[in-house]
Amino acid sequence: MEQTQTSSENFAAALKLLEEAAKQKKEELRAVLSDKYTNLRGLILEKESSLVKSLTGAKEQALETAAHVKDASVEKAREVARDVDKNVHQNPWPYIAGSAAAGVLLGFILGQSRK
Repeated sequence: MEQTQTSSENFAAALKLLEEAAKQKKEELRAVLSDKYTNLRGLILEKESSLVKSLTGAKEQALETAAHVKDASVEKAREVARDVDKNVHQNPWPYIAGSAAAGVLLGFILGQSRK
């Protein structure tokens, strides 16, 4: 019987020691966790600012590329228009016939009754 009480007493004493140790380490654990979360928050803010900078740079590069593509496409359209104008002036009859055929076809399609 004494052994059972001794075991119970030992168990209670061990629990009491663990509880005291937990109370002592409670503030220390809070400080460690607080520091870790502070560091984590700092890292997140740092990464966020670098991400914003890189996205801003990508946006500026995309705008520059879009402006360059626009300028290049306008120049290419002008070249094509000059080439077509030159070809029409040199040999106008195929273009006249093509325009007449397109007009007749369009008139036929639009002139049909829709019953």
